[in-house]
Amino acid sequence: MKIIIISPFPPYPPDSGGRIRQWELIKCLSRKHDLTLAFFINKGDEKILDGAFEGICSRVAMITHTGDTTPTGPHALPWPMRAYGVEPMRNLLTELSSNKYDLLITEFIFMAQHRAIFNIPAVLHEHNIESSIFKQYSEIPDVHRTEIFGITKDAHFWKASCMLMRQYENKTWPAFDLRITVSKLDQEEMNSRCPDGKTIVAENGVDTNEFKLLPVNRSKKILFVGTMNYFPNIDGALFMAQSIMPHVWRIDPDIRLCIVGRNMPKHIRDLGNDQRIEIIMDAPDIKVVAAQCCVSVVPLRLGGGTRIKILEAFGLGLPVVSTAKGCEGLAVEDGRHLLIRDNPKEFAAAVAMAVNDNELPETLRKNGRKLVEERYDWQNIFGSAEEKIMKLVK
Repeated sequence: MKIIIISPFPPYPPDSGGRIRQWELIKCLSRKHDLTLAFFINKGDEKILDGAFEGICSRVAMITHTGDTTPTGPHALPWPMRAYGVEPMRNLLTELSSNKYDLLITEFIFMAQHRAIFNIPAVLHEHNIESSIFKQYSEIPDVHRTEIFGITKDAHFWKASCMLMRQYENKTWPAFDLRITVSKLDQEEMNSRCPDGKTIVAENGVDTNEFKLLPVNRSKKILFVGTMNYFPNIDGALFMAQSIMPHVWRIDPDIRLCIVGRNMPKHIRDLGNDQRIEIIMDAPDIKVVAAQCCVSVVPLRLGGGTRIKILEAFGLGLPVVSTAKGCEGLAVEDGRHLLIRDNPKEFAAAVAMAVNDNELPETLRKNGRKLVEERYDWQNIFGSAEEKIMKLVK
């Protein structure tokens, strides 16, 4: 089968949640199908992709972002969509549509505006429900002082953005024959707002062959991982460093925090001015950094979907301490697979316990690894999704 996949950014390298998920789907589909990829890319990043798709995709096409962050696409679209509706991408996809593909897979709602170009069955792969995230932004205290997507706006702006995106989602979702979400929660919301068509869940996962159990480490270094052009990760890193770590250090002053991420803004890098906080930008292999740590922390207060970072920590055997939002949508139990705490003092106490307790880390390590092997292995997740996708094409 000939499949075209369109995305707002390259699916490679697989160094963030969205890229990892796309890359695993592409690897799964490439075993049996002919794939074409089309996506946007930042200027200068083309060299990163050299040889990445050989033996996986028959054709790769890309449009370079101009570097201008001003939304320039069709003004009938909500503002976050406009940068992805530019004429060069429309022209590229129109040209590609003549190749008689059997199926279109659209990554993220941002590229859904191009669905009409292809008169073939189509799948929408929704990694998040974007309107829900905008609603969360509108509820941030002092949001008018908070930079998100490079802009600083008040709650009214984010409420309006939520409303417009919600209207766009309601209008756009029915145009797809199949929609894929990452969690049951997202599926239920989508079905309640869009009874037309079909929505399935393909949960996030981990490559259990690549993510093998690390040796037990008692280093007293804890790990926070997150792509730092995604505001919920920025908020989580600040919450951890400024609100939780002071409580951690009162309990155990020897514990150190390691923050790892891409596209790290200056105010996150500056957290490293405290010698008890280590900042690592653009780590080539998170497993190497994780091997130096004894606990993974996920102190998120915002966001959607589910956290690949938790599943990868489980795969590596790192005990996890998370907020309820951080592990939302995952089939986990507090005290069995990880520790769930929302209050900064309680989160800090759980971190100290996971670092210093003799028995708890081993319990979390064993149960977390067992969970990903039984439920959250990418091969099983996307193998099942592929069967449902293939039913669209007779």
